[in-house]
Amino acid sequence: MSGPSVLDVLGTSSVDPVLTLTLGLTGAAYLVGAGRVDRWPARRSAAFLAGLACLALALESGLDVYGDELLSVHVVQHLVLVVVAAPLLLAAAPITLVLRCIEGPRRQAASELLRSRPARILSHPACGLAAIGAAMLATHLTPLYGLALRDPAVHVAEHLGYLTSGLLFWGVLIAPGPAPKRLDGLGQVVYLLLGMPLMGIVGVILETDSAPRYVEYLAPARRLGISALADQRLAGALMWIVGTTVMGVVALSLAWRSMLAEERRAVAREFYEARAAGEGELR
Repeated sequence: MSGPSVLDVLGTSSVDPVLTLTLGLTGAAYLVGAGRVDRWPARRSAAFLAGLACLALALESGLDVYGDELLSVHVVQHLVLVVVAAPLLLAAAPITLVLRCIEGPRRQAASELLRSRPARILSHPACGLAAIGAAMLATHLTPLYGLALRDPAVHVAEHLGYLTSGLLFWGVLIAPGPAPKRLDGLGQVVYLLLGMPLMGIVGVILETDSAPRYVEYLAPARRLGISALADQRLAGALMWIVGTTVMGVVALSLAWRSMLAEERRAVAREFYEARAAGEGELR
């Protein structure tokens, strides 16, 4: 199977002036806010800028150009939005930054909004799982995918939906601001284990289909000298391997961190119990 190389994809651009300006202004606003806050962590600013760079890579590089011609490239574009850009933006804690930049009634209003029922619903694990499941299943297994390839407005909405679903899914684990309630270590691991099949099942379906699922890719693939079915199977493998691998690695790291934290708590309990016993004997 031939086709564009990685260098071809990365070396091709499709600059959207409106998107470029929006990303630039967003990055500048974040940096201005970070400059107003005492000792704002540099790693958070770096994460935000890296997240914006990933958005530009996904939406203004060859990933967007070739994504209309090859399903495998389109899947990579979606993965960048969901499993790379979204976590980076959340790790920058933008809501926390906003709260520290505003004062008085505005901060009070923002804090109350974060404690409101809609905010609690959006930050609930069930909402995160539903969002990622809807994004993966509805767009790939319904006619909506083909419509997005034919209609630019639907295509933009699709990308926005992927980014939003990624923010909602990862936001349960990486809160961008003060969270009313957080999952414990075991809960985080279970959450990721529940999310893995939602991404993996679409990849398996694409990889095992006996015929191309999207007729819109037939002519472009033929023009590039690629089998549309082979490209679809590559796309499926990328989706379930990359998506589930990322979630699996994060789940293992969270489980390991939870075990270490529990061990530290056990050691601390033993220390205080031993000290209390010693003090009792002295009496």
